Amino acid sequence: MTEAEKLFNQVFKRWTERQSFILSFRVTSDQGIEAARQKVRAEKVRFVNDLIQGGEYDKLFLDKARFIQAMPPEKLVEKMTEATVRHAQVAVDAASIIFAHSFLDGAAFDYCRVTALVAPRDWESVLDQRQIKLSEARELGYDEALRKKLDEYLEQLERESLLKKADLLFARCLPPEKWSPMRTYTYDRDRLKRLDDYRHEIIHGDSIEHGIKNASEEVDYMSRTVLFLMGLVNLRYKLMIDPFYSLTGQEMPIPPVAQK
Repeated sequence: MTEAEKLFNQVFKRWTERQSFILSFRVTSDQGIEAARQKVRAEKVRFVNDLIQGGEYDKLFLDKARFIQAMPPEKLVEKMTEATVRHAQVAVDAASIIFAHSFLDGAAFDYCRVTALVAPRDWESVLDQRQIKLSEARELGYDEALRKKLDEYLEQLERESLLKKADLLFARCLPPEKWSPMRTYTYDRDRLKRLDDYRHEIIHGDSIEHGIKNASEEVDYMSRTVLFLMGLVNLRYKLMIDPFYSLTGQEMPIPPVAQK
């Protein structure tokens, strides 16, 4: 297998593993949250009882009696319980989005690397304005000089956004309009932009209290986008998945010649 074929298969192998990790995390977290609901509620009941009965709180709250009338203990317990459970769900969703986005970003970059290994000249238009020393051109020759500059560019590209990597991959693979290797999937750059922005908000923003709607669907969409990008590379460069290599990380052994 060529280095491009190996890398192409390695991304698919990682995809199958990451899918299992994310699914296990979300399933066990959801079950844990439901199991924790009763414990959280019991803790809130104790807190509310202390709030109502404890004289020390009378010094802290303005018109506690009127507050309790407006917010009965049962309602207060449920409100506090649901807030705690909701925050836990937001945390699970945020972690899932970051995990899925991180893998998608890495896969997009690796697919760019695959195309560079297969056809470095397909990247000439991107590298056209990059300077090269005359001595390098003379000593290395065009193909080696191109490879050197492409390696430098890819090192820089790894730090760029997911959308830039995806755009560059589209420009190399040139799929037909509305093309998709999956019947139920449509590539949506705006959707990826929203998810990219939300990931940025999780890490750098002031608050993620409201979470993101349909987190499971968004995580699944990013996972399927990895397969879509894999299909792009297959469309243009005809690389294929070797099940044996994807499963074991090794090339399939050549069977011995049958003895007569």
